[in-house]
Amino acid sequence: MSSVHQHARLHQLADGRFQIVEGGELAPLMFGFGYVLVEKDFAQYLDDLYLDGVEIIDAIIYEPWEKQEIYTHRQLVIDRHFSSDMLRRVDRNSYPDVARDLELDGERFFVMDYQYVFVSPSLKERLETSPFTYLCFSEGLSGFVGG
Repeated sequence: MSSVHQHARLHQLADGRFQIVEGGELAPLMFGFGYVLVEKDFAQYLDDLYLDGVEIIDAIIYEPWEKQEIYTHRQLVIDRHFSSDMLRRVDRNSYPDVARDLELDGERFFVMDYQYVFVSPSLKERLETSPFTYLCFSEGLSGFVGG
């Protein structure tokens, strides 16, 4: 899952706030290493779905040039994590916990390498028909460029 909007780069501070570290606009959906921030309307939409494995908490964005705190977003805390290395070695018998965490049944979010967000097919279908038209989806890992 991604967004059609580019956004400012953020860094999470020790106190939990997200500081803008590189110029750009705030967008309704922002990803970075270790965080997913969403506009409040999208957060409420997701909260109303009662998604297993997703906690939605308040987020504060700190703009250091104006010394201003911004309260327009919430943070998605997704508990289904996996690494790109795990994809190569997922064997249901050898790694049952990994295989269970990557089950695609139901409406689920996943995070790969602490920064790439994926959704299950059924959640993708629901989100594609939602009013949040800035969301983008690709099949599997097709949105990535091999090196």
